[in-house]
Amino acid sequence: MKSIIDLRKGLPDRIDNVNSSIKYFATLKIDYDVFLPTRNKNLQRDFVWNIEQKRQLIWSIFYGRNIPPLSMINRFDDVWQVIDGKQRLSTYIGFFKNEFDIDIEGNLYTFDTLPEDYKNEIKRFTFKYYYMYEDKPNQFSDDMKYDWFKFINYAGTPQDLEHLKSLEK
Repeated sequence: MKSIIDLRKGLPDRIDNVNSSIKYFATLKIDYDVFLPTRNKNLQRDFVWNIEQKRQLIWSIFYGRNIPPLSMINRFDDVWQVIDGKQRLSTYIGFFKNEFDIDIEGNLYTFDTLPEDYKNEIKRFTFKYYYMYEDKPNQFSDDMKYDWFKFINYAGTPQDLEHLKSLEK
């Protein structure tokens, strides 16, 4: 039988966590794709959320719903690589930068045109995120990044669209 240490071999062992607001995230240099040279492809899938999915994330903030944490690597060159959470983080920043609008009672609002209480809710919201700091002499391998990604996305099956529709009235 493998020991616990063997089971965790290859996974990050120095992960920290913190919460940060949009003012912090909007200032970062972010690598959403995380290119893995040994696999000749990006770790993350393309930007796939449609406008309604993006709007639902913003409504989740307004409603106070739980939003899963992000996972990132803070590289030695101050680039933040997104291991998990590309759609969520890019949506959050995109809304803050007025890249799309939401409908509130039949009126469309970008972040800048929101009523003040809604705008303050976006500013106050903090994403929880896990991160590792990568220093230049000890850069993380593609395998380590992939193993962390796989560890986070270990199980589960996305909800079937037919099942979700069957729950509607």
